[in-house]
Parts: sequence; structure tokens; C-alpha cells
Amino acid sequence: MDIISTYLTTSRISQPASLRGKAVRHLELTSIRRLIPIFAAWKALLLLIAVASPGPGYDTSTQVLFDRQRGEYDSWFAHGLEHILLRLTRWDGIYFASGSAHGQVYEQEWAFSWLLSKVTSTVARVLLSPLPLSPISKHALAGVLISHFSHLLAVLVLYNLVYFITPSTDLRKRQLAFTTACLHIISPAGIFLSAPSGEAAFTFFNFLGLLCYAHAIQNRFATFADAFQLDACWTLGAGICFGLATMMRSNGLLSGMIFAWDVLTMLPRLQSILRTRDGEHVTRFLATLAAGALVAVGSAAPQVLAYMEYCTSGNTRPWCTALPPSIYSFVQSHYWNVGFLHYWTLSNAPLFALALPVGWLMVTSALPCLLQTEDLNRAIAGPKEVDARSQPYPPPPQTSTKEEKVFMHCLPRFALPQLVLVGLTATSFHVQIINRISSGYPVWYLILAVQICVTGGWQEAEGGSEGRMGQRGSDPVKEVQSRGGGEEKTVSGLLGVKGLKPEWAVRGMVVYAVVQAGLYASFLPPA
Repeated sequence: MDIISTYLTTSRISQPASLRGKAVRHLELTSIRRLIPIFAAWKALLLLIAVASPGPGYDTSTQVLFDRQRGEYDSWFAHGLEHILLRLTRWDGIYFASGSAHGQVYEQEWAFSWLLSKVTSTVARVLLSPLPLSPISKHALAGVLISHFSHLLAVLVLYNLVYFITPSTDLRKRQLAFTTACLHIISPAGIFLSAPSGEAAFTFFNFLGLLCYAHAIQNRFATFADAFQLDACWTLGAGICFGLATMMRSNGLLSGMIFAWDVLTMLPRLQSILRTRDGEHVTRFLATLAAGALVAVGSAAPQVLAYMEYCTSGNTRPWCTALPPSIYSFVQSHYWNVGFLHYWTLSNAPLFALALPVGWLMVTSALPCLLQTEDLNRAIAGPKEVDARSQPYPPPPQTSTKEEKVFMHCLPRFALPQLVLVGLTATSFHVQIINRISSGYPVWYLILAVQICVTGGWQEAEGGSEGRMGQRGSDPVKEVQSRGGGEEKTVSGLLGVKGLKPEWAVRGMVVYAVVQAGLYASFLPPA
């Protein structure tokens, strides 16, 4: 009976079949399942470019490392797979593969994730041991597989994150989520998300932490009993994910700023909360502190292990007496001259120019989120009037206050670590790495996706016509679009330059990733 009543509703009968079919088609186009073949095609393209890279490369370190352990593995299978792995195990990948095979033997190897090395080592020993490959090839292959798997999971988590926090209609949520996830697939990080490196694993755990945090905030605004307990559980889950992300890459520590922000907003009311023994707010405060502590543990744990190895039993190194005694900071400064303004030399000017586009996108997308600009909120939520004929089923009621509260609470907190990262990269890191470490921060993808959805043709999809994805027609729903027609003007300057066409940003990402794959495989900078 429920099925019959659904099909006999007035709203359903009044909707033309052609419009309904188009709406269903748009749902299929933005399905999360479509991301998998897109992901596979992009990865295959980058892999083909890397494999086609000529010669042994500018630096033969990888070749020397692989030659030492080739031994009796001389089959066509071993040679073919090793050729691919040679092209992917470049730059940082050498340290990850070596650390996986032998542990952190040299001091500078502690700058690369100790945890990821242990994970790849376990995968190589447990799952890849039957393969007729040299030991180092198995560890490199384990790193490549983990990077691909982590990147795919990150894409799926990002889709769910954007869908979850967007306060709009179902179609709008799907459009933004799908577009944002596609942008992450073609991220400027490019081949680094395929190589044995920490970028993909960091991105997955950071996105997962943000999704857990968004669920915590949703429960915080819920009205059912014991919602605060779910809030605390999700908050602790976010802390665990951010802690794991920090163990993959040190910049994961910036995600702890989300919890610091929450604690600072609670402090003015803390005395009153403790005096009244408000169980809900006390639980929330303690859970937030615990989550922040978990992020700190993710940063401190590898440093403690290194201290026990280098600074005990009569051993000592210069960093052992520093406060705090951080092997990571010492290695970065001593071996690679990383420090405040150390990179600000005339010879590095081209690298600053290379980092400028992504850095600019990250800054100009973070600022409206932090300032909670009205233009941004209108652009993401979309037009208030949506024709019922554009929906595959009767449209839901207008956005609830709770959804808007979750969105308004989360977005500025997600933007803050992104903005701070750009400042640190510009002043204290090797500036060109912003092109790859930007992959783990979702806000700039989301804001670029908003511009694409509004100015690139998706807005017609909400109205029921095929827009720029198909043949334009004289559809009556265009009247709805004309009534909300200021939307494109609303986002025209969202990324800092009025009239910027988002397709140029996407083309730049694609070209950069393709060129980067060829240069990376030949061990050529920038990296």
C-alpha cells in the first residue's frame, strides 16, 4: 500500500516523465559508484606516463637499491614489475621502501612515517611473500598498493563528507560531493598519491577525522536523549584519526586546531559547567581534551621511539638535549636546511612561482569560510526555489536549522588548518611541497567545486534541464533559474578574482599532474 500511495501522490502525477527521467539521470551521473572508474582511469594514465619515462633517471639511487637485492629473481614477471616500481620509487619513496625493508637505520629516515613503514613491512611479509620478487621490490610494491587503496578510500570519504555537511537539496548535495571528489582524484599531488609515500594515507585519515568530527557536531545539535554520548564517541574517533594522520605526516598536527578552537569556546563557561555539574557539557569538554591529546600522541610517539634509540644507554645526538627533543625537527633542519625563511633565496624564486597557484587557491577559499560570508553560504546551499518536477521523488522540506548549524560550525574549523598550512609552507618548508600536501585538505576542493557546479552547468540540473551537459531546450524550469539567477554572480569572485573560470584551475591541475608524473619517474625536480 505504501508503494501505491507513493505513486499516486499529486506531486508525482503532476511531474512529466521526461523531466523525472532527467532527474534520475542526474542522480546516476553523481553517484558515488561512478568515482571508481574515474579513479581507475586517472591512475592508469599517470602510471603509463611514469612507465614511459626514458632511461634510469637523473639519480640512480633506486636502481642501485634494487640491484643489490635482485639475486635469483630474473623472470620476465620480476623484470616487468620491477620496471614499474623503479619509476614509482623515487624521491621520498626510496626512504619509505628502505624503511619498510630494513627499519629506520639512518637518522634522516625518521623524517618519514615510522608507522607507515611498519604497515608496508607487514603487508610485504604477510601478503606479498609468495611473489617471485626481490625483498625490496615487495616492500616497494606494498607501498604502492597501500597508496592506491588509501587514495581510493580518501575519495569515497570525501564524497560522504561533502554530502553530509552541505545544507541543501539531495541533488545539490550529490553534485557538490561528486565534483569535489573528482577534483581530489586529479589532485596536484598526482603521482605522489600512487607512489610509496605518506600523502595518500595521511589524506585518508585526515578526511576520515573530519567526517567523524562532523558526525559529532550533528549529535551535538541533536535533541534525542544521550546524544551527547554519541557526540563524545565521534569526537574521540576524530582524535584517533587525526592522530594516525599525524603519524603519517607531521602536518596532521594542524588538525588538532579544530579541538583547540572548541576548547577555547568552552572555557568562558567552564566554571559554570563545573559548578552545576552539567553532565552533557562536562562529557563534551573532556572528550574534546582527550581528542586533542590523541593528536599530540600521534606527533610525540615516533619522537619518543627515536629518543629511546639515540639518546639512551650512553648514546647522544645534538637534538637529544633540545626542548623538546625532536628528531624530526633536527633532521629537517640539519639535512635539508628547513627553517624559518631559509628557503627565501633568489634561486628558489621559480619554486615559489610554482607553488603560488595552489597556495592562492587554498588561501582565497579558506578566508570566506572563516569569515562565514553570505555569498559563500548562498552559493553552497543553492537556490531556495527548486521546481518539484526536477526531483526523482517529492522534494524534501527546506533545509533544517540543524543542518545549517552543523555546516556553519564545521566549515570554518576545517578551513583554519588549511590556512595555517599555507603560511607555514611559505615561510618554513620547501615551498613547492604545497602542491602535494594540499591533497589532504578538503575546503579548497569544495569551494572550487561550488564554482564549477554554478558556472559550469550543474545548476541547470537542479532545474531539470540538461544544461551544458546536454542539449539545451525550452524547458519551463528555466523560469525557476531566472528567479534565482543571481547565483552565478554570487560566486563569481568567491576565489578572489572576479570572472575566474574554474575550468582553468582544473586544466592547470591536470597538466601539472601529468608533467609531474613524467618528471618524478625520471627523478627530476620539483618534488
